[in-house]
Amino acid sequence: MVIAAIATARGEGAVSVVRASGEGCVAMADAFFSGSLAGAPPRYMKFGRVAEKRGGRAIASDEVLAVRFEAGRSYTGEESVEIHCHGGHAAAERCLSLFLSNGARIAEPGEFTKRAFLSGRIDLAQAESVQSVIRAKSCEALESSCRSLGGELSSRMREVMDELNALRASIEVRMDYPEEVDGQEIAEISRGISEIGARAAALLDRCRVGMALSNGLVAAIAGPPNAGKSSLLNALVGFDRSIVTDAPGTTRDTVSARFIWRGLEIEFIDTAGIRGASDEAERIGVNRARAALRAADVRVIVVDSSMPANRSVYEELTNLPPKPTIIALSKRDLASYKTDGALSDILGANIIGSPSVIETSAVTGRGIEALKDAIFELAAGGAPADESYAATERITSAIESAAALIDEAGRALYAAGADAAGSLLSEAAAAISEQLGVDASEELLDEIFSTFCVGK
Repeated sequence: MVIAAIATARGEGAVSVVRASGEGCVAMADAFFSGSLAGAPPRYMKFGRVAEKRGGRAIASDEVLAVRFEAGRSYTGEESVEIHCHGGHAAAERCLSLFLSNGARIAEPGEFTKRAFLSGRIDLAQAESVQSVIRAKSCEALESSCRSLGGELSSRMREVMDELNALRASIEVRMDYPEEVDGQEIAEISRGISEIGARAAALLDRCRVGMALSNGLVAAIAGPPNAGKSSLLNALVGFDRSIVTDAPGTTRDTVSARFIWRGLEIEFIDTAGIRGASDEAERIGVNRARAALRAADVRVIVVDSSMPANRSVYEELTNLPPKPTIIALSKRDLASYKTDGALSDILGANIIGSPSVIETSAVTGRGIEALKDAIFELAAGGAPADESYAATERITSAIESAAALIDEAGRALYAAGADAAGSLLSEAAAAISEQLGVDASEELLDEIFSTFCVGK
């Protein structure tokens, strides 16, 4: 069945592209294209006109460029046609309607990419990276996405999967002759599990960085009133986004601004100062601040270093779920007090790992780049961005699950025997296999491709 859709964004522009795919789409296009694609070489643009015929004469003719692609050498892997017409709503819609009136149907969301997967031209990990390429907000995110689209992520996943299957097969051969399995062979199996586990962990780190570059992260700025949160937000994004006054409690609502740092899109959220509210408006603002802190990926707790630290002000933060946290010591240009040494202990219940403590000044710019770097490092986890792979949360979770199963297999080898370890390795390989589409269900494919735009 031939499918067709407008492949470019709706609205006015220089050019719109209408795409069709499926056996017979070239002959279908030639029914209304004057240039005869059937006799043209593939992948070469041909000039002509498209026109609807009524009563034996052509009407609403448009000058276009058209190109055909052979099966096996197109985006979908099928016989395909693209018509590049004038931009704007009417020209593209008329061109699409000509395909539909000649027997094509409207493509479903993501159906072109789904057909590329089903034809074997790309695997599932590559198919999902198409979305990352389209949505990339920085050069670093685009490069990460292109690495995945080019098959690098799939190759690394396949390597880990093949090594798991090979080690599992080796264990099965040994189990056929259990009396011959000695301590040296167990040590070899253990070493093999450790080596594969290290490769899976490194791949997971690279996927986490790529996922952060693709999705960005949210950093909520929190603390007591007048601690310098709004000034810090303005310094971080480089313009006056939040209102700043000397009066405590100026910020009543959440105020957000986006900024790209080292390729990572960070959404900073300035929140109302957390304290007992004096009126209804402030109470709503404090509640929104709490909600922002719960939802954020990273918390930046602002501590006014020009004043003695009041432990009671920060105790409410210990009631929030644990999150990666950075402590920003504000107003260091005015600092005359040392912060309470027990502050980290107070915040410890809601901090993951050892928090970075960064001295900042919105006036002098001190620590502003260091704070942005610290947020980036929390997202990257130490892995280099230029080696990252754009991966969806589904793929990253599957690799994380596989890495955990490999870890468990290493422990099970000595606790429960080689057979138990082999079974866990088999589960790990299956987790990765599904992400490549080897064992993907129709329901999973529908779920993935339904998130794509029509025409992709």
